[in-house]
Amino acid sequence: MRAKYIYRLDDITPNMNWEQFWKFINIFRENNIVPILGVVPDNQDHMLFVEESKLDFWSIIKDLQDKKIAEIAQHGYKHKLFHTKEKGLMGIDNTFLTEFAGLPYEDQLRMLEAGRNILRDNGIYTDVWMAPCHSFDSTTLRALKQLGFKAVSDGIALYPNTVWNLIFVPQQIWAPRYFPFGIFTICLHINNSNEKLFKEVEKHVKSGAAIISFSEAREYSISNIHVFVNKMFQICYFFRRKLKKTLKRMFNISKL
Repeated sequence: MRAKYIYRLDDITPNMNWEQFWKFINIFRENNIVPILGVVPDNQDHMLFVEESKLDFWSIIKDLQDKKIAEIAQHGYKHKLFHTKEKGLMGIDNTFLTEFAGLPYEDQLRMLEAGRNILRDNGIYTDVWMAPCHSFDSTTLRALKQLGFKAVSDGIALYPNTVWNLIFVPQQIWAPRYFPFGIFTICLHINNSNEKLFKEVEKHVKSGAAIISFSEAREYSISNIHVFVNKMFQICYFFRRKLKKTLKRMFNISKL
């Protein structure tokens, strides 16, 4: 099976880089691609304050969902990140920034529900979640299940898999790449994007690559072979990361 790709736009807030946002939305729409947008319910992360707030933000997001131009995921709650000793289940980020990992169940449930209610109050319904900085723990998953979430955009794997009866659609790359097989989510941070990245995306979407929606990916049938391949991919991925960090540290020491 040839590789399939999903496009994900992160950090969607009223204060985002709107020019870049519409550039990507328009190129996707022109090529019949439905991205998934990670919408922050109540953004309090000042790193994401790029422009003046758009007062019609919620009506824009609802319109994109209603017209099936984009799918929506709840991206955390306030995106307010704290330094903690909790790395979370994914083990991807080195910064130890988290909004959820390490907090008690009652706090996480309250935060997730408050975020969900903000989306619902604005007419936006979704059962998909994505964590700021890929950081969450098993307590987060319990709370998500309690609130009726069904899927998560995250994970290092080649194919979707199920954890705690939640469907995880993996997210592995941050720019277009070409692979022979697997399902890859390309995560774009539009606030930090530039013309080079946009041109790479434009080339990719016009290349004939198989680009699917998140909804299509979550329906993918997983066999025992896929489970085995996912495990091998995870081992190789984290070994490569560890090797890369070790070599970098050794190189820096050798320069002293």
